[in-house]
Amino acid sequence: MSARADTPEAAGTPEGEVPTVEIVVHADDPDVEETRAQTTLDAADLERSTGDDLARTLTRVPGVSVALGTADAAKPILRGHRERRLLVLYDGVRHESQKWGPDHATEIDPFTAGRITVVRGAAGARYGPDAIGGVVRVDPPPLRREAGVGGKALTAYGSNGRSPYGALRVDLANARGLAVRVEGNAAASATRVAPDYLLGNTSSRTANLGGAVGTHWDGGQLRASWHRHSFEAGIFYGVRNSAPSEFEAGLVSERPVTVDLWSRTYEIDRAYQEVTHDIGLLRVDHSGTWGGIEATYAFQRNRRREYEQVRSTVAGPQYDFLLRTHSLDAMLRHRVVALPFGDLEGGAGLQGSFQENVYRGYALLPNYRSFGGGVFAYERLAMGRVDVELGGRVDGLGRAAYLDEDDYGRHLRRGTLDGVGCEERTNGARCPAHYDAASLSVGSVLHVVPQHLDLKVDLSSASRFPNVDELYLIGTAPSFPVFALGAPDLGVETARGVSFTAMLRHDAVEGEASVYGQVVDDYIYFSPDLNAQGEPRFDVTIQGTWPRYTFRPVDAQLHGLDGSLALAPLAPVGLDLWGSLVRARDQADGAQLVGTPADRMTVELVGRARPTGALRRAELRGTAELVDRQRRVDPSVDFAPAPDGYALLGLAAEVELGRQRPVRIGLAVRNLLDTAYRSYTSLLRYYADHPGRDVRVRVGMDF
Repeated sequence: MSARADTPEAAGTPEGEVPTVEIVVHADDPDVEETRAQTTLDAADLERSTGDDLARTLTRVPGVSVALGTADAAKPILRGHRERRLLVLYDGVRHESQKWGPDHATEIDPFTAGRITVVRGAAGARYGPDAIGGVVRVDPPPLRREAGVGGKALTAYGSNGRSPYGALRVDLANARGLAVRVEGNAAASATRVAPDYLLGNTSSRTANLGGAVGTHWDGGQLRASWHRHSFEAGIFYGVRNSAPSEFEAGLVSERPVTVDLWSRTYEIDRAYQEVTHDIGLLRVDHSGTWGGIEATYAFQRNRRREYEQVRSTVAGPQYDFLLRTHSLDAMLRHRVVALPFGDLEGGAGLQGSFQENVYRGYALLPNYRSFGGGVFAYERLAMGRVDVELGGRVDGLGRAAYLDEDDYGRHLRRGTLDGVGCEERTNGARCPAHYDAASLSVGSVLHVVPQHLDLKVDLSSASRFPNVDELYLIGTAPSFPVFALGAPDLGVETARGVSFTAMLRHDAVEGEASVYGQVVDDYIYFSPDLNAQGEPRFDVTIQGTWPRYTFRPVDAQLHGLDGSLALAPLAPVGLDLWGSLVRARDQADGAQLVGTPADRMTVELVGRARPTGALRRAELRGTAELVDRQRRVDPSVDFAPAPDGYALLGLAAEVELGRQRPVRIGLAVRNLLDTAYRSYTSLLRYYADHPGRDVRVRVGMDF
């Protein structure tokens, strides 16, 4: 905690009288300090989501919804922006992976986090490209400082999928300042079950292993870490179609045609995906009276293999992606400068990366190499009740894509590539490109009533360079069950927006509300491709018949509202609410963009018991998740009308027992009434209902 003071000049104070000093203490809550709307999930919030992946863990944050694919995987959506436009940082490092498919879940283990912070709104000036919709920061807990041994153990079980989960973290430290951490977890899931039928081939297996070692000295620390995430999951049987008529018949059917042939099993059948992600980093941080400096080198290796349904004599993957990324981040913070009207703090930094993607398999994506980097600076002026922050950044990216002869020829024949700018070679073509962008942000926090009422205003911009898949993708894959055509002439997305946020904190009520607006130039729109009669286009391959999607640039406008409210947060009975609404339209014709999340709200009634004896905490929660039908998207521009809205009820109980080393026990029932529903933002809605009731029990303790 730190204090900032607004001190009047002593010259105007009568002799012998103590000058009045107003001290505004507000640095204990990072969500208040941030000029943008921000929500932090602490260790208790994360434990409540034990066994969930990153996207599902974030659903307690206002403005966040989830996109489900056709496997046991999920991706976050923030203020209408999907993962492409969200910058995910793990331990301060940009998470790099193959994120183009709807079943490509973010390969980050929530158990490794001490807290997760979600910044809502464009933040490119501080964080760099991709932060158009916001930033998700996953920060591990600090290494142990006191000599000894400690850690955390968690175990859980979910009924839908018969899913066991176990996790363990061990921290050790000695008196000389050396600290070591080892952590890992594993989970398995059998076939998921919708309320009325099985979702065939949705079994999955997850394993995470990692550790860190570090040392500290007066004013500094050195830390090295490595973590591996492994994920294997089947692709839902129901996505395959042999003809357009079969796909169209499935859209109006209440259940998949072959559902009676499926069985509940932990086995994973073709088609399936197999993913590993490794991240290793080395960081040094030192502070002194002059300020501070932090430098981080990181290496990431993302390996994705996908297996098609093929003859039994064929072994190995049909799609094999290897993405390697080296990155270097450095930031210099100057000392706090005391000015007559406030305290000035800030700094400058640079980032650089080299990335290489190697692909082997059926025609789909080219290999590529890229070099990227950026420089940024920010300054924050604290003037008692008002903080003002200004930031600026410049980024550049150079990339060369290497198309083999077949892929290059397919693009030329389809007219998606005219060959201009590409260097033809004997076995294909090399297509280089360079992009650059600048970002600016101006934000302010007004502490109207310190510790109780704060107002924020933020004007921010951000940019995003087109991904290789958006430029050159041509084909389909098991985790990408549509036929997609890239657009090589796509340019840089540029977003400009404004956000107003109010935060209220009181013993009787706590709340936050944000209203925002954003314009995105050359928004890369991925949507169904319809012919002149408004009918879906299909492409037939040896793997089946697939609906066609295309990438195209539009000028988009987004605006919305999100927030949360907690009534009586400390009383025996309280009420929590959080929700959001998003509007996203094409400025050319005013049409709502396909995939825009529907309006949603969650209402939670909370009962709290008084601590007594060995009972340190007890809570009972009844939840209603209310999601409206997406009524604003024209049904004629999609393959199927938006599904009906739904209400999902839930019930949860938590207790904490013991004094020295308390044990935490939780029981939660999701979708209590086993309601059949389909989410508009999920690809699975074209084929089947989502999983039904899930009863989860968990036990955890710190030691």
